[in-house]
Amino acid sequence: MMTKKRSRALANFKLFMVLPVIAIVLIAFSSCSQNKKPAENLTEIVPPPPPPPPVEIDTEITPFVQVDVMPEFPGGDEAILKYIFENTNYPESAKTNGIQGKVIVRFAVDTDGSVKKISVLQGVDPELDKEAVRVVSSLPAFEKPGIVDGKPVPVWYMLPITFALK
Repeated sequence: MMTKKRSRALANFKLFMVLPVIAIVLIAFSSCSQNKKPAENLTEIVPPPPPPPPVEIDTEITPFVQVDVMPEFPGGDEAILKYIFENTNYPESAKTNGIQGKVIVRFAVDTDGSVKKISVLQGVDPELDKEAVRVVSSLPAFEKPGIVDGKPVPVWYMLPITFALK
């Protein structure tokens, strides 16, 4: 069988089958190259990234715990205790329930002597705590603010308020 001659007709048939496939492939590749855009059109201009968000600057200084000179209430420590005693109203619900105790209130004396950032460190009862905060928020401004290195600074101040029934 190796010596048998192949027919010319079969060779021509194979050639006619392969030629259309080659022609289709060439046409496909040539049409793809026509659709390509020049390199300069492919370059995409990317917008710059947005600017970072603005940094919030905390202009309020955190109150100091230790200072060179403590804030002074008009009349001194006795005057502040007298003011608290005279302006505290014992809540009726606490009186009827026999609730008493010591509420420790913390507040900041600002550089202008005003009272800010009032909070209860140690509470007894919500009614007594609320009254203690009310009295401290009504305090008049301190005469002198706290001082560190010769400059006025805000200072934490703690004040115990005792609620006792007779």
